[in-house]
Amino acid sequence: MSEQLLSINSKKISYKVTVQTAPIKVLMLPDCRAANPYQTLLAGAIEQQGAIVCFPQGYRRGLPLLREVLAQRVNIIHLHWILPYIKGQHSWQKALYGIKLLIDIFLVQRLGVRVIWTVHNQVTHDTPFPKLEIWVRRQLAKQVDRIILHNAATLESIAQTYGISPAKAQVIPHGHYRDVYSSKISSTDARRSLGLPLTGNIYLSLGLLRPYKGIEQLLTLWREHPEMAAGNTLLIAGKAGSAYAEELQKLTADLPSVVLMPEFIESERIHLFFSAATFAVLPYRNILNSGSLILAMSYGVPVIAPRLGNIPESLGAADQLLYNADDQWGLLGVLKQSLDADERSLSQHVVEACDRLGWDEIGRRTKQLYDEVLNANG
Repeated sequence: MSEQLLSINSKKISYKVTVQTAPIKVLMLPDCRAANPYQTLLAGAIEQQGAIVCFPQGYRRGLPLLREVLAQRVNIIHLHWILPYIKGQHSWQKALYGIKLLIDIFLVQRLGVRVIWTVHNQVTHDTPFPKLEIWVRRQLAKQVDRIILHNAATLESIAQTYGISPAKAQVIPHGHYRDVYSSKISSTDARRSLGLPLTGNIYLSLGLLRPYKGIEQLLTLWREHPEMAAGNTLLIAGKAGSAYAEELQKLTADLPSVVLMPEFIESERIHLFFSAATFAVLPYRNILNSGSLILAMSYGVPVIAPRLGNIPESLGAADQLLYNADDQWGLLGVLKQSLDADERSLSQHVVEACDRLGWDEIGRRTKQLYDEVLNANG
């Protein structure tokens, strides 16, 4: 609802005209809420700003974006991960799906719908056709109205890779997960519940277990430097493909100080792992945005990780255990440093860094971007 004051100077009459303004309606896709609470939190924050957020209703073939727009009558499409729209086992299949996605977006834009794309990764992890996917992403980046990135550190890299002006991208951080999972409990109770040692440090690596996350390097260091393993425990947990799970089981079979749980961790148990942990270890080889980092921060757990992607920016002053990604001894160095670290002080720094990732501000800035895009395009 908005009010406009109109004056008729010749008769010196002033009166108000009330204009009904419909709220912005946003279609957020693909719908990944079942696997990750991120979209649920983001949608809630945006709706607090007065917008309406909807998600795809069922599976639509052909031109799914256009058909969804026609069905739900939205103003804005907020696109996130593009992998579901560039399917196929062969390069020609992915190319066709990629072209279809571009056509789909072109058609919805002809209807006056604006498209905003949040880029979560530079290219899909473990993609067999990185050059093809980069080509699709470059065309998409030029076509959409605006891009959202979760950190400023990767702005220039994304702009160069996608061939766009940095001015087309807006940096809005990834919010925390503090209100999603159960609260932290005592470390002793959590360790008992998980069957872990009650003494020593617990180094936790939790999340989807995939090769790009550097788990093998971490295990190699743990094996080759027994001073790390003495009295401490490395806990690796998360869902893994059967072949990769088998590989990790072989690597850890003779390492008594390593606990491997290659399984899906239910949301009801997440708090147990972060309550038990002394440090979270994220030995990525490459990363743009890490949800596992934000999850560790949400529980105030100090983080060991490379200076990549959103990690340094998100942690801010809580970066004492970060290492340079191109330093082959960097991970080992901070692992050893952690043995004498003041865990309570580090945890407090993490809590303070996480305080900056509140969803209210993220919702406000995202809604502001929607308004700017709509106003710029009439």
